[in-house]
Amino acid sequence: MSEALVHHRAELEIQSARIEAELAIKARSEFLANMNHELRTPLNAIIGFASMLRDTGAYDLDDERRGEYAEYILQSADLLLGHINTILEVAALESGGVEMQGDAVELGAALSAALDRARIRADAAGVSLERRDDDTEIFAWSDHDRTCQAIDHLLQAAIKSCREGGRVLARASIDENGWAEIAIRDDGDGYTDEEVADALEAFKELHRGLDRSFSGPGVGYAVAKTFAEMQGGQFHIKSRKGKGTLVRMILPPSDGGAASQPFDNEEEINVEMTNDAA
Repeated sequence: MSEALVHHRAELEIQSARIEAELAIKARSEFLANMNHELRTPLNAIIGFASMLRDTGAYDLDDERRGEYAEYILQSADLLLGHINTILEVAALESGGVEMQGDAVELGAALSAALDRARIRADAAGVSLERRDDDTEIFAWSDHDRTCQAIDHLLQAAIKSCREGGRVLARASIDENGWAEIAIRDDGDGYTDEEVADALEAFKELHRGLDRSFSGPGVGYAVAKTFAEMQGGQFHIKSRKGKGTLVRMILPPSDGGAASQPFDNEEEINVEMTNDAA
């Protein structure tokens, strides 16, 4: 190989690395700009309503109104905490600082706890959460904390996808191959294949025209997918515009798992949604 060819190849590699670095910096800048809005909105609500509660006399607030304002503060604090946790998780993933501790995790209990945590946000959005399994113990071999965080992200994304009056169905089950699975289905607006691909990239956010509410799943799907795959699991999304979204997080089974009957979760949970809506 001639010296000129080697030099040219080295220049191409340097140029390619520079482009990748520039794209990464641009993506991080966009992510931080989006999160700046996401953090300021609930923080401003907390400050505003807390100030009104402090100056109750000036605003002539009755007990009912004070209770409403306190509820707004709790909802905003919950939203803010979720955003901060997401930023920390993404930073840890980017730095390679996430470690997994394998153990037998009961997915039914993890799902129940996640649903309890999500109810404040669901109630605020006017979205109902429904558990669709028989509470059979289903064990996965995974990291308990990361698995719970992944489920939290999936529920939050499903709630954000729904309009007021929407529904989110959740189920812990054994898939057709005997692996432990969490399936979450919403009847929201749904996403195109391109939007789903964008959502799985941690520093992209779905924008809908001039709507700056960032109603898409954001980094939640990307973080959940990464956690699932780091634990040897799988992550699948099926979405259609106007039909909602089904997400399946599948994790390796544990020897402590119950021998419940496998079934095609994707078909069954979709049929349930159709029948209930009829």
